[in-house]
Amino acid sequence: MTAEKVAIVLGGRGTLGVALCAELPRAGWGVAAGLGRAECDIRDEAALRALFDRLRPTAVFNAAAYTDVDRAETEPEIAMAVNGQGAETVARAAAAAGAAIVHYSTDFVFDGELERLYDERDPPSPQGSYARSKVAGDDLVAAAAPRHFILRVGCLYGHGGRNFPSTIVRRLRAGETVRADRERLGSPTWVRDVARVSAALAATDFYGLYHCTAQGQTSWADFARLAAETLGLPADRALGVPTSALPMKAPRPRRAILDNRALRLRGLDTLPTWQDALGAFIVEETQSA
Repeated sequence: MTAEKVAIVLGGRGTLGVALCAELPRAGWGVAAGLGRAECDIRDEAALRALFDRLRPTAVFNAAAYTDVDRAETEPEIAMAVNGQGAETVARAAAAAGAAIVHYSTDFVFDGELERLYDERDPPSPQGSYARSKVAGDDLVAAAAPRHFILRVGCLYGHGGRNFPSTIVRRLRAGETVRADRERLGSPTWVRDVARVSAALAATDFYGLYHCTAQGQTSWADFARLAAETLGLPADRALGVPTSALPMKAPRPRRAILDNRALRLRGLDTLPTWQDALGAFIVEETQSA
């Protein structure tokens, strides 16, 4: 690679990883590799060290994770092996290669019971197996690699994603009526915005913990209604239902709204409102359809 800043993206086939591979070059990074799960097991430290020694990255962006929140309740050991020990293994290998590590955490580390925004100084209060595995990973990464950036994100969506917000445009345009939670609140965040902030932050030496979500808060039902209206469809194509009516095994935060305090203090909080981001995402999705 000839670029001064060289990136390796792990989890490069996932929604966030794809966005990172697209946005990093626009910010002056050379992407030496964007690797999916089949190509790189983040629990294999020997393989990671060999890869990093060969490609000599400036930073490793670890977007690989176990993200099935409900399944984690029956597979807690696997969730911990990937999100905890796996994350630590990546951080150790990155540190050994002289690279910074960019690690992605989640708003699920909080129980959502505070009525104010959570900032980086608030202690985690995880509820389920997935959340506990992510808290463990955050702690292990911080201990393994002094040059770390830990970004807590939440309610991510993007092109090609399989979760509710990622598929909502396709489902609404296909004539579906979507059922969405009207009670839990979050800050739906487009992966492209997270990728842009990640690229800018990793070019600095401002190591530490950051919250990285869109501005504002909404329920999934109101998110779906705005999506329908933006598409020129009736708002009642989005049906708000109580949390208890949805098939969810794992506990979820009632209101985990994050304050991007650390990014703001660094002058790097460029994330838009969730409404503006949703509008931009819909424009892109409809143009590419």
